[in-house]
Amino acid sequence: MKKIIWAVVALVVIGLGVSGYNFFNTLNTERVTRETSLSAAYQESQLELDTYVKQIKESVGIANVKSDKLDQILRDAVSGRYGDSKADAAGNKNGQGGSFFSAVVEAYPDLKGQLDVYDKIVDKVFTGREAFKTKQTELRRQVADYERWINTGLVQSIMIKKVIGAPTDLLEARIGKNVKTGRAALEQMKLLVTSGRTNDNFESGQEDPIDFEKK
Repeated sequence: MKKIIWAVVALVVIGLGVSGYNFFNTLNTERVTRETSLSAAYQESQLELDTYVKQIKESVGIANVKSDKLDQILRDAVSGRYGDSKADAAGNKNGQGGSFFSAVVEAYPDLKGQLDVYDKIVDKVFTGREAFKTKQTELRRQVADYERWINTGLVQSIMIKKVIGAPTDLLEARIGKNVKTGRAALEQMKLLVTSGRTNDNFESGQEDPIDFEKK
């Protein structure tokens, strides 16, 4: 009889061990998927700005213009520094003829005689901005989903945060050469912005005030 009891106990212990391992393994696998996906999305949101700059320059016929300053201005514009994409009563979008024009002309003086090119740049910038905002919104959703996942359920949340240790170093927030991991990366990802200088604002989550007065 004792042997039978011990056999049953052993089976129960083994069963619990297998169940516990499977539970842990499932959570860890999902953790890897979520953290790698979120890290990639964060990096893509920055790389997308560079893609828009290339597309804008190509579409308006100035792809051969080599100017880091102009590239940065276009990144700023797509990320929202020069106002939103809504037109005023006169049909002018924020940035037309104002601070954006001055910044672009300073970086690309030849534009003074090519106002039609400038108008094309404005249209392309605001088209890219809407797509970038959509990208940022999706990134915010992923951050919220990740936080909700690591805090859902008493047992599950303890397993994820205390045993697995999420967020782990697999979660990365890369900004140029600066890399933050784990909890620091998650906090950095919460500082998403849709305006301001690209790298500076990804760092701080803040934007600079802009003068929209017509020049």
